[in-house]
Amino acid sequence: MKFSHSLQFNAVPEWSSKYIAYSHLKKLIYALQRDKLYSRPASHADVEQGGGGEHGSGSETQPLLSGLATSDVYVSKFLVALDVELKKIDKFFKSQETGLIANYNELKDDVLEFEQDLLNNRVHSISDAVPSQIRNRDRRLSNDSLEARLEGHSDNEIDDDIDSNLSGRSIESAPDHTNESGHGIYHSQSRTTNNTWNSHYISPVFERKITLKKRLVAIYTQLSELKSFIELNRTGFSKICKKFDKSLDTNIKNDYLNAMEKKSHVFNKETIQKIQNCLAETIVTYARLSQDNFPHDDNSVLDINFAETQLSSHLRDHVVWERNTVWKDMINLERKSQNVKTDNKNLSKKIHVKEIDQNGNVTIHSDSSVKSIKIPETIHDFLHLSPLDFLRIVLNSSLFVKFSLITLIFAIFLKKSPFNDILQKNCFAILIYASLLWATETIPLFVTSLFVPLLIVILPVLNNPSTNKPMDPIQSSQFILSTMWSSVIMLLLGGFTLAAALSKFNIAKVLSTYILSSAGTNPKVILLTNMGVALFVSMWVSNVAAPVLCYSIIQPLLRTLPRNSVYAKQLILGIALASNIGGMASPIASPQNIFSIGLMEPQPSWIEWFIVSIPVCVLCILGIWILLLLTFPLEPSLKLLKLHPIRDPFTLKQWFVSIVSAATIVLWCLSNKLSGIFGEMGIISIIPILIFFGTGLLTSDDFNNFMWTIVILAMGGTTLGKAVTSSGLLSTMASIIKENMEDKPIFIIVLIFGVVILTMATFVSHTVAAMIIVPLMSEIGANLPSGNHSRLLIMVAALLCSGAMGLPTSGFPNVTAISMIDEVGDRYLTVGTFITRGVPASVITYFIIVTVGYGLMKMIGF
Repeated sequence: MKFSHSLQFNAVPEWSSKYIAYSHLKKLIYALQRDKLYSRPASHADVEQGGGGEHGSGSETQPLLSGLATSDVYVSKFLVALDVELKKIDKFFKSQETGLIANYNELKDDVLEFEQDLLNNRVHSISDAVPSQIRNRDRRLSNDSLEARLEGHSDNEIDDDIDSNLSGRSIESAPDHTNESGHGIYHSQSRTTNNTWNSHYISPVFERKITLKKRLVAIYTQLSELKSFIELNRTGFSKICKKFDKSLDTNIKNDYLNAMEKKSHVFNKETIQKIQNCLAETIVTYARLSQDNFPHDDNSVLDINFAETQLSSHLRDHVVWERNTVWKDMINLERKSQNVKTDNKNLSKKIHVKEIDQNGNVTIHSDSSVKSIKIPETIHDFLHLSPLDFLRIVLNSSLFVKFSLITLIFAIFLKKSPFNDILQKNCFAILIYASLLWATETIPLFVTSLFVPLLIVILPVLNNPSTNKPMDPIQSSQFILSTMWSSVIMLLLGGFTLAAALSKFNIAKVLSTYILSSAGTNPKVILLTNMGVALFVSMWVSNVAAPVLCYSIIQPLLRTLPRNSVYAKQLILGIALASNIGGMASPIASPQNIFSIGLMEPQPSWIEWFIVSIPVCVLCILGIWILLLLTFPLEPSLKLLKLHPIRDPFTLKQWFVSIVSAATIVLWCLSNKLSGIFGEMGIISIIPILIFFGTGLLTSDDFNNFMWTIVILAMGGTTLGKAVTSSGLLSTMASIIKENMEDKPIFIIVLIFGVVILTMATFVSHTVAAMIIVPLMSEIGANLPSGNHSRLLIMVAALLCSGAMGLPTSGFPNVTAISMIDEVGDRYLTVGTFITRGVPASVITYFIIVTVGYGLMKMIGF
């Protein structure tokens, strides 16, 4: 978690403006960094922005830490901003500390006075203040239960609560003792008809003890918050100085932190020690008050651990209660920032049902007010609507209309079909139905995948090869469910495991920054290097996560570029296109590769895949790089910041993860030769899963964060492929196509189907396109007169699916790229940017795959 977020999560909400303005100081660093790069002195406004502006402008503030060398103008500007923040924090802390210590001392005096009252026999004891009959009957009136009842109320509320407990009863009281001021301390007796003590009796002495303990809890909470205030701000100054040193190549951190402790009250060692002493004394006092024999003699043993546990529990409850809303809001914002959506999904479709305007807004009237509801984007959203709202919205919902039309098409194909065989007729209808639902995403992709096996079992689709008759539902369900979990799925989970480990322990980022740091400051070299890094990361961390990682690495560079810089667009688009190309680089780089490998017979080894994919990917990257250089002319005045590698040394855990990951990849590469030991490739995937999760390096949360929607999607595609094969539909369709294509050379078939595949994958997701087209390529290739070319056509199809990148929605990397925004919230890229560069990039990729890729496949015997 970023420190700025951690600061917001852990800050006392009422003090939020009094903590270090960490985000503002970061912006100041970026401004100074950009000014230094372009040799422009930092402006006065930048300093005001970084300092938060609470104490006036930086120029009017003398440096608090005059002992530091401030000859550099950028260092001087930054130190002024730091001093403004330090004075703000110091002033606020003093005001809080003064009042809190006064309250603490007053509480200590009250506890001592209470103890002296007891020792001077003004009352006999805490236990004697309550008759034995009550103690024996009502064990529930223990310290803890009373604290639970009184916790969270003010002193006045406690008094009111006690009064309400005793109200309505006949109270007969007599003073047992009189204190020095003449006020009596009473035993209160509540009489009932049978002359027994009331079970809700509370002694004033006992009440006084509980009130003191409650005040101790409040003081402990406030002292802890003050201590946290010191620690959070100290950490903030340390991190922001470290960031400044790293960004502007200085070394002010140690000097500033040392001087800060000497010249300020809040960070003085004596101050924190004083707070810690007060906390320790509070725990001891609470432990003393918790003793049954209070006031006790000096030989009594205090249960300090119990007291500390109790106080910590109260503190935790206080924090959860007070900051629950703040945390929820922050977490929701964090989650939203992680959800990358396209423009059409980000549009807020709020309606009021009565009339629909040109923007799709409709008005809903209730008896008392007008309310807004959001148009549901998924079937799940409909479940949260009232029946009336449901009926009103359904008729105006494009989602419902699309689903109804697609279902109607499905019903029509069940009745009228180009195929006469009942199994093929049903299977063709399911194929059309699933393809349309996948292509339009009317319902989530993985839901459609779960719909497929349901329809296959309900409708007669599968053929029993032994009897040549349709399978009954029991046989169909057993067959379909057995196909859903396969070696392909295990390979997918193995890839997710490696990706999770490499990302969690920052290994991919460390390696990437080392590579990028060697690129220098040449814009063309930096662009090519970033594209190469995106390609490499996509091979092992998947092309879904690769662009996110790469964009986080280049953020320091993007911040130093002028607004609306052409190079920023070039760099972001280059990473996205390279990540798409990286989707074909290794068998685990993308779901479509894993799905395609599962249909190949025999399955290619990793070495065979690399022989084809690596040269193709390298040539594609170079071709796209040249395209971007030609279509994005560089600004003459462009200056780039040199990226620095992560200097932290590799830890033992990182080395262990790297070794296990490398060993797993080697075993995958040699899977064909090791089949006598491991069988299929999917069994090898169990090794990293066992090691990483068994040792605790990855947790159940990491496992739950796997992209299970992709797993279900792959299962649905595998199931559909088995169905179209078993029903005979695939062979029938392949025979029809073969009659028109059998007289053509295999290279012409590759060219023709290559265009079809590229076009389809541009408009639907790459994985969905592969699930629709790859089984057909397998069947066509297996029945060509020139021989079995199914492996070749399947691999061509898989590579071309990754090469389709003409639209922002063509793949995950493109979706991530179009969502990138600059410091003022404007998008770097537009749909037009993708069309004008993505379509030519797809064409370049197509020609390289059908020429170089085709030649390499033929060379190794595909």
